[in-house]
Amino acid sequence: MTTQYVPSSAEVVAFYDNALPLIANLAGDNVHYGYWHSREDTSTLHEAMDNLTDVMIERLGVTAGRRVLDVGCGLGAPAQRLARARGVEVVGISTSPAMVREATARARAAGLGGQVRFEVADAEHLPFEDASFDAAWAIESLVHMADRPRVFREIGRVLRPGGRLALTDFYERIPFTGERLTMIEEYRRAALNTPFHRLEEYPPMLRDAGLHLIEYLDISEQTDRHYPMLLERLRAHRDELTAAYGAETVAALDSVFTNCARTGEPHYMLMTAYRS
Repeated sequence: MTTQYVPSSAEVVAFYDNALPLIANLAGDNVHYGYWHSREDTSTLHEAMDNLTDVMIERLGVTAGRRVLDVGCGLGAPAQRLARARGVEVVGISTSPAMVREATARARAAGLGGQVRFEVADAEHLPFEDASFDAAWAIESLVHMADRPRVFREIGRVLRPGGRLALTDFYERIPFTGERLTMIEEYRRAALNTPFHRLEEYPPMLRDAGLHLIEYLDISEQTDRHYPMLLERLRAHRDELTAAYGAETVAALDSVFTNCARTGEPHYMLMTAYRS
């Protein structure tokens, strides 16, 4: 596990409260990796992000009328897509008031205000009753949470028996040393990511939360086009982003995205678990 920089929750909130121009220019509606089904897959970056959402929807296996918790909802696009696809109720949470306001406005504009809602909440202290959700997902949101065991315990607490959790996370596949460690630490500082865990650390964390691993997939190969495409968009929108965030910040992002595209780091995985 990487052990150096750990962002505070206040830093993460401040980042996302001010990140809307960045997200709009680079990622559009989604705040997670793109997924390409094969080397022949010609999906655009935005289509690939929806592909990942669809892969996660399949993993949840929920049916109409069920209630799903979206841990780290971003701008709410995955929650909307899930609600439409499966006819479920979705409750999304974020620590960023700005993101919750924007996600709420977008859901209402899409006519989903009665089916999808968002609120400001901390995943380490979920404001929900025990066994009040049929499923939960965390799409690339654990990366900002320093205490994953506590988050898993909270998710396990609010899931009903048999309920599923689907998640994606960055992880340490090969021990970080030397230049790779330096590059990962630069990445984590730029993206406000908490330390990455090794794969073998996840099953005990899940079991302690009453969650049991069903499936683990390394999807690094399916997502490795994300940073090259993101880098293209960063450079295409450099002037707008520089006006919003400053030349130093944009240069730092360019350097980090370049390193990610060159090295294939960080590695990316998908896990599915169920509540006993």
